[in-house]
Amino acid sequence: MQCSLIQSLRDLINDPDFVARHRRSKTDFTRYRTLSFPIMVVFLLNLIKGALQRELDQFFQVLSPGDVAERVVTKSAFCAARQKLKSSAFIELNRHLVQRWYHDAPVRRWRGFDLRAIDGSTVRLPDTPEVIAQFGQMFPAHSDPATLARISQVYDPLNGLILDAIIAPYQQDERTLLIEHLAALEAGSLLLLDCGYPAFWVFAALQARKLSWCARVAPDTWSVVGDFLAAGRNDAVVTLHPHAEAQAACRSRGFPTTVIPVRLIRVLLPTGEVEIVMTSLLDRDDYPAEEFATLYHLRWAQEENYKCFKCRVEVENWSGKSPLTIRQDFHAKVFTLNLTVVLTRTAQQQVDEHHRGDSHPKQVNLTHALCAMKGTLVRLLIRSDPLDLLRALIDVFARTIEPVRPRRLYPRRKGPRLHGYHMTYKPCS
Repeated sequence: MQCSLIQSLRDLINDPDFVARHRRSKTDFTRYRTLSFPIMVVFLLNLIKGALQRELDQFFQVLSPGDVAERVVTKSAFCAARQKLKSSAFIELNRHLVQRWYHDAPVRRWRGFDLRAIDGSTVRLPDTPEVIAQFGQMFPAHSDPATLARISQVYDPLNGLILDAIIAPYQQDERTLLIEHLAALEAGSLLLLDCGYPAFWVFAALQARKLSWCARVAPDTWSVVGDFLAAGRNDAVVTLHPHAEAQAACRSRGFPTTVIPVRLIRVLLPTGEVEIVMTSLLDRDDYPAEEFATLYHLRWAQEENYKCFKCRVEVENWSGKSPLTIRQDFHAKVFTLNLTVVLTRTAQQQVDEHHRGDSHPKQVNLTHALCAMKGTLVRLLIRSDPLDLLRALIDVFARTIEPVRPRRLYPRRKGPRLHGYHMTYKPCS
């Protein structure tokens, strides 16, 4: 299955129709050049983190092995060529990857639902006038302005894949980006939402799309939540009535203003704190209240994915200083992270079989897997028959594992993280 997936990706990258869809003008990539459309795409997928000229030299050394990385193209030639490439190429590649995997692989679900965690974050951007004009800045009280973008992801916490990703101006809020994600969500999915998302117009939009949800709500969000807490109840079905402002928000967006029945569930955390979960799953027999603490905790996988995306994939380590290059890097790294996760799934099956009965379950080390993908991804997407390489790669993944130790807790550091990757101080490797 993995080999056919890789071959389908290679075929798509070389498909003339795909090239035509994602070049910026009809004359781009029409003549033979060293930096052809497939070469540009594969290079950008190769987790670029270091000095650009060094990355290019190493990339072409992978294509034509030698004792020393020769100078095939200059970074200025690459920078000119990438202006011809739309970032939408990487979005389509990711959708193709996701669709193929969900069609061919055994998919984990929660009580028949496709589980989707949606959350937003921010990323630091280069402080160039063009980037500032397009994405905006944050103005901290006691430091210099920071150029930021708002990002949002639809993440499958049970299967570990990013299904949809958006990078947008910093001023856009998470609720607005959630609505943009709706096109990527299938009816019948169950969304896990943090406390920043609940709003009447958001729930009206989800209900109109036949999407279920489970969201954490603050006690002061609705009066019915405060009444629920004051009454000391653990599980209750209540009705949300839209006030004038909520009705206006719904009408301006074309959503219905009819009342919404929801269920409130009190969740007691191990720390003794109480959280309130609001859900559209009203049936107590089909969805017992005691299962919602575990269900909502699955959303934490989204937070771990963001940590990997920022710290391991180094999404903020941009290879260019323009809005186009930022979007190219962002969507290329979403795809490469997803492809790595897909390949580790096969390795994890081998690990589970070999270590069945161990005192601690074992899992594939994703950090090592991402390191191993550097260069190897190029060979996978260029070779006409990648089967032997794919087997060797998965075998390496299966032999690099870590024990899973449950119930280990670490304090979460909060607050803005304003340091970034300096364009003039790129690492050498």
